[in-house]
Amino acid sequence: MSQIGLLRQLARAKRNAKLSGEKIEKLQNKKLRRLLHHAYHNSKYYYEAFRSVGITEEMIDTTPLSVFPTIDKRILLDRFNDIITVPELTQSALQEFDEAIGADRKPYKNEYHVVHSSGSTGKPGYFIYDNKAWNAKLIGIIRAALWDLSLPQIIKLLAGKPHILYIAAADGHYGGAMAVGDGIDGVGAEQLHLDIKTPLSEWVKKIKDFQPDIVIGYPSAIKILGELTRTGEVQTNISRIISCGEPLGIHMRQYFEETFTKAVVLNFYGASESLALGVEENNEDDMILFRL
Repeated sequence: MSQIGLLRQLARAKRNAKLSGEKIEKLQNKKLRRLLHHAYHNSKYYYEAFRSVGITEEMIDTTPLSVFPTIDKRILLDRFNDIITVPELTQSALQEFDEAIGADRKPYKNEYHVVHSSGSTGKPGYFIYDNKAWNAKLIGIIRAALWDLSLPQIIKLLAGKPHILYIAAADGHYGGAMAVGDGIDGVGAEQLHLDIKTPLSEWVKKIKDFQPDIVIGYPSAIKILGELTRTGEVQTNISRIISCGEPLGIHMRQYFEETFTKAVVLNFYGASESLALGVEENNEDDMILFRL
């Protein structure tokens, strides 16, 4: 996506955020019903699941959502090959692709962006986005990172070629690392990825050389940067912090605001299954769910 195209998509996304709740609900319902029809026709699992509760195709547009069968992450991974609507995209094929190319952001078959979970609750799961879905998620992530800025302010920021530092797990197809990398490429900024397992001495050298303006990453990792800043091992001029991948508690937020006094702190929420879900501003009590 070109930078002009990206700015157009950001402008559209910002307009969507101003729609009334009624209009949002109508748009969501229209898109969801279209998706349910597609699943009925193209997914073995969903066809069987819908029929098991008596839902035929003619009923999809009028049946209350509470009647449709639910699914959890375990079912998604166990029945992935029956759920997916593109037969060759199996969990084993995605795992082979991941193991073959490592942390390279190249899409599978030049069309499907592969991310995997950390495996903290068991075996890592693989999730995929086609190019259209991936671009939509990138727009959501970029909008979260620049949530409080107007479009003219965004243009001014990007024109300055900001240096964006990502600190998290970056040695595989983790959703954050993959999306942040492609998103930064999309806005034309400079980027540096620091894997959480990188020795601290390398952190110091790389941060000094890079001089980041914006930091994205786990709050526990950003806190290490804060400690290096407080002890004077590195000097930073951070204007924006995007916390993701872990919960951001009130005390950690206060630590960031006290350490990086010029920085806006944004709390971002996403998952491998859906990379852009919500964003919380400094002055908001509740998470704002995305209106993509």
